[in-house]
Amino acid sequence: MRQGETDPIWKKRLRQKPRSEKAARIQKLLKQFDVSQWWDPDDIAAKQYKQIARLLAHAQSSIPHYAAIMGDMNPYDINSLKAGRWLDIPVLKRDTVNRLGEELLSRDIPKSHGSLGPIYTSGTTGKPVRVVRTSFALAYWSAFTTRDHIWHNRNIKGTLAAIRSSEKGVALYPDGAHHVAWGSKNGVFKTGLSTSLNVNTSIADMAEWIERTKPDYLLSLPNIIKRLAPYCIEHGFDFPFLKGISAHGEMVGEFMRQQAMEAWNTPVHDMYTSREVGYMALQCPVHDHYHVQSEGVYLEILGNDDQPCKPGDTGRVVVTTLQNYAMPLIRYQVGDYAEVGELCDCGRGMPVLNRIMGREQDILVLPTSEERWTLLGSPDVRDFMEMAPIAQYQFAHVGPDRMEIRLVVKRTLTNEEEGNITKWVQKKLGYPFVVNFTYFDNMPLSRTGKFKDFVVEF
Repeated sequence: MRQGETDPIWKKRLRQKPRSEKAARIQKLLKQFDVSQWWDPDDIAAKQYKQIARLLAHAQSSIPHYAAIMGDMNPYDINSLKAGRWLDIPVLKRDTVNRLGEELLSRDIPKSHGSLGPIYTSGTTGKPVRVVRTSFALAYWSAFTTRDHIWHNRNIKGTLAAIRSSEKGVALYPDGAHHVAWGSKNGVFKTGLSTSLNVNTSIADMAEWIERTKPDYLLSLPNIIKRLAPYCIEHGFDFPFLKGISAHGEMVGEFMRQQAMEAWNTPVHDMYTSREVGYMALQCPVHDHYHVQSEGVYLEILGNDDQPCKPGDTGRVVVTTLQNYAMPLIRYQVGDYAEVGELCDCGRGMPVLNRIMGREQDILVLPTSEERWTLLGSPDVRDFMEMAPIAQYQFAHVGPDRMEIRLVVKRTLTNEEEGNITKWVQKKLGYPFVVNFTYFDNMPLSRTGKFKDFVVEF
């Protein structure tokens, strides 16, 4: 049995009689995925180029924007694509998607791809995007969701608690909201019950709610987990009933994984998605790195020279949606950075991302013009957290040589503590920044409940 191979219980589920026609489509995809994940990397790449050729031909013939940029290009000349013609297709920016809007919608969507539905991004980069997708593409979304459960061997008959809704008046403490399934009640497999709680709930009330509802699994944002773990350690909430934690929407760092293990002896599994693209990568069942979901997307990591990065290098994430023939995003720049990894020893041939980095606007640019990643989720942040009674932090680059440290603390810090933090920040960021401190009772979240530990504000 290969590392992380599908558990026999899940294999049995995949052989069950489908609950509906929709479930049958998703089960068929999952069975295909269970085979394709073990393909040789060259075979995966060959399959993807065939998918790309069909997608390009469709876009060229039915979407004026792509017809204009592709010209007389022969999309079925796969050797030409591999030789570099693919890189001649311009990267698609968010601004372009917003500007063109419905002009990116195909004039000849295959009827077999089903009904259409709009999807809106949360606009975390300040540039929300609207994309139209088909029910065929949505089936892949559902299949990847289930693959994540399969890879991490979750007992879907258990209960799931989600702390991610930021909608006003929804899932409020103390009861939260109750649901008959983990997702849709008509999903591919019958699941246990789920509950949800609003992200604007206090950390103390979140801990009490989890202790009272006793879920098997917790789904939340990393900024919630990072605040919840130390609170639980301090107040004795060890959640022995918790079997797994799923994170999404923000960067997951090694320090946060350590915190979760120390607080609850429970691993964190991350997923890399965006609403306009869908699933891009899932965490490996064996390691903390990520496997690109090659059945659904063709993902590139490009350096400053617009050439593909090598393992160990970090670059811009550019993705092509392979299954959405309504409004395909071809070479779409998501706005994230990621580090390329080596082929995984678990046996899966899908490309590896070592880690997902922050958004483009979150890169630290020193007064020397040198660019740096702050890596505020790395294990050395523990030293910073232990210098003073810090509950939450945010670094704000407010001027070329000025850094504002925003803190939620349990008591007023001494001058010595602020001095030690200043030295740590200057060493961590590699520049003698002028450091100022601002204190909050509660750090404000974005309207979607997300939080950034580093922001640029000048």
